[in-house]
Amino acid sequence: MKKNQMMLVVLMSGTVLLSNCKKGAEKVEENPLHAKTLESTSGDVQTSSVLFNGDASNGSAKVWKNINIEGTGAVSTLTDETGVLTWKFLKPLNSHRTEGHGAQNYQAVEGDEIYIGWTSKLLIPSDLKTEAIFQWKSYPTDGALQNHPLMLRTKSGKLELQHFDDNHVATVPWSINLPVNTWMSFVIRMKVSRDASVGFIEFWYNGVKQTLANGTQRLTCRTLDVADCDPKWGVYGGDTAAVTHYVKKIRIGTTYADAAQ
Repeated sequence: MKKNQMMLVVLMSGTVLLSNCKKGAEKVEENPLHAKTLESTSGDVQTSSVLFNGDASNGSAKVWKNINIEGTGAVSTLTDETGVLTWKFLKPLNSHRTEGHGAQNYQAVEGDEIYIGWTSKLLIPSDLKTEAIFQWKSYPTDGALQNHPLMLRTKSGKLELQHFDDNHVATVPWSINLPVNTWMSFVIRMKVSRDASVGFIEFWYNGVKQTLANGTQRLTCRTLDVADCDPKWGVYGGDTAAVTHYVKKIRIGTTYADAAQ
C-alpha cells in the first residue's frame, strides 16, 4: 500500500473513533447516573445508563419519595440468603398497606422509553387477593383517570399484571400461578405516554419475554396519567392475612440490560 493511501486509512479510522467517542459522551451527558459499558454480541462497545438505582444499600433517603403505611406495617432491610441487602415490606393482619413510593430524584415524562426491573419474593397465603405488590401510580390522585395505569397483584392463586384505561377499566394482559416463597424477576419496558396509541408495555418474567393476552409481546396502551406516574413496591390490600414482600435489585434504565439483574 502506498504511503499516502496508508495515511488516508489512518485518518478515516481516526474519524470513526472520534465520532464513536463523541456519540458515547453525548449519551452519558444525557443520562449521567451510573454509566456503564456493555459489549454486544458483535463485539461493539456500547454505553448505557441506569436512571435510578433502588438498592437497599443506598438507604431510604436516596430510594423512596415516601413510605405509605396504613395500619401497623413496617419497611426495613435485611441481608438475604445470597448476601444482598434487601427491602422487607411487612403488612400485618388487619393492616391495609405497606409500600415504598419511589423513585427519588427521578421522574419519567411524556415520550420517555424506560425499563423498570426488580426481584421479588412473597410470603403470602396462595389464595389471598391483594390490590397490588407493584404499582405504576398516578400523582396527584385528584383528577386521575387511570389512578394506576399498571399494577401487579395476587388473586385466587394467580399473579396478575393489570392495565387500567382512562375509564379505570382493568384488563389482565398476563397472569401465572402464584409462586410463594420463591424469588421472581420482572422487567417492564414502557413507552411513557398519555396517548393510548403511542404508549406501550412489554414484559419479562424470570428473564423470558412474555406473550401477552393479546397474542403478541406488546400491549399498546396509555401509560401516563395526570401530572406524573411513579413506581411503588410493597403490599397493598389483602387485609385478612399477614404478607411479607422482599424486594431487591430495583432499577430503572434506558436498556433491558440496565434493568435486568
